[in-house]
Amino acid sequence: MYDAQANSIKIEDITTDESNRMILKRMRRNKDTNIFTLYIQDHLSDDVGYNEYVPEGAKDMGWLGYFIGKSNDLEELYINDVDTSNIDVIEPFFSGLTNNRSIHTLNFYGMDLLGGKLFTMMVPFFKNNPTINNLAICACNSEGWSLLALVLGSCNSLTELTLWNNNISDEGLVDIITSLSMHPRLSMLELEDNCLQMNGCMALATLLKCSVTGLQQLDLSSNELNDECVGVLVPVLKNYSHLESLRLSNNTSITSKGCQYLATILESPNSNLKELNLPPVDDKALTAFARALINNRSLHELNLNYNQAITDEGWEVLSKSLCDTSSIDSTFLSNHTLRFSGRLNGVPSLRLRTMLTLNSRDDKKEVAMIKILQHHDDFDMVPFFEWEFKVLPLMIDWFQRASSITMPSNYDPNIGSRKLSSIYQFVRCMPLLYVETYLIKELEDIKAAQKQKEEELVILEERKKSIMKRLGQQRSIPA
Repeated sequence: MYDAQANSIKIEDITTDESNRMILKRMRRNKDTNIFTLYIQDHLSDDVGYNEYVPEGAKDMGWLGYFIGKSNDLEELYINDVDTSNIDVIEPFFSGLTNNRSIHTLNFYGMDLLGGKLFTMMVPFFKNNPTINNLAICACNSEGWSLLALVLGSCNSLTELTLWNNNISDEGLVDIITSLSMHPRLSMLELEDNCLQMNGCMALATLLKCSVTGLQQLDLSSNELNDECVGVLVPVLKNYSHLESLRLSNNTSITSKGCQYLATILESPNSNLKELNLPPVDDKALTAFARALINNRSLHELNLNYNQAITDEGWEVLSKSLCDTSSIDSTFLSNHTLRFSGRLNGVPSLRLRTMLTLNSRDDKKEVAMIKILQHHDDFDMVPFFEWEFKVLPLMIDWFQRASSITMPSNYDPNIGSRKLSSIYQFVRCMPLLYVETYLIKELEDIKAAQKQKEEELVILEERKKSIMKRLGQQRSIPA
């Protein structure tokens, strides 16, 4: 029916809404439509810049689905808060959608998925569209989530899957996660605000270990994870080098013990995490993360969310990992990468907030220099004397580079005076260095001469033994 009438039907006979008519006309033309993103929703928003279509009934939805199926321009389709109670309205739309080959992003929000019937309608679309790589289903109501596994199993092109605030059971998540083995290029998986438990975590661990090896973002916030779930996931995540973002906030059943085990991920040489969003932690757990951060150079954001259980002691331990002032070496080897810990105004420690702000600078050499200047007034030059005069130009160059750095407000490092002080300390101690070096060399010469004499004595003793042996043999010969 649609093919036969596509060129002759008047758009005015399909819908009474002028905005809808403009969209249908442009999509029927299917050339230079400039409709790359389309929103189908129950009302127009205040932002007139969107291409928004408000359905009127079965007729206009059927034609809309038909034109979308023919479109070569449409790339993103968002279906928000659309009434699905009348299957006769929804079915023609999805029937037309089946023919589309250009959409790469499909998003459902705030809809009744009809117990999973919408998923079965979507199977042909996913099976026939090789470009679809981003699927998001958020705040939707359905009890047929296992049917989504059929959709995901009908293609292999997804790189991003978002299932947010759907209250999906652990059983449903097991089926969904298992079906993702068909999508080895998956880079983002967001399962926030569902009911993920032990079985789902086991399925997820298997997926990451065996099939999806390049996942970069994993969001498991607001689920039902506990310490046992953490025990299943951590061994896999410690060796998962592609993961850059891990979110676990609002999993209130994860205790301090589980958080301490999570900290071991940051200690792994294979970890490349840049963002870690944690469940509530206490001083003991925060101490474990602080220790793990000492040698970690990848993590940028450690989001602590609700931190009421952290005391001044915990904040101080984290501060020390960012700036250990026990020596210049310790300060230099501190963590200069971590730059965000939840909301900074929620961190009571002024010193920690200062360090986090300083770490936000891109040049980590500058960060290390500033920390050293702030916390070490006098540089002890004696440890460098074994380098003799080689260290002096290096030290002068270091101060010269430090003088070109934009310092934090209200801080004057007094570079010139400190450079002169270090030079004076170095030169003042040089006579002692010369005498010490001379005596050490003389002692080494004596030891070398002793060794040579000992070697000569050994040779003479061997010759003596050889001569005595030969004399003894000669005397024993009968006349």
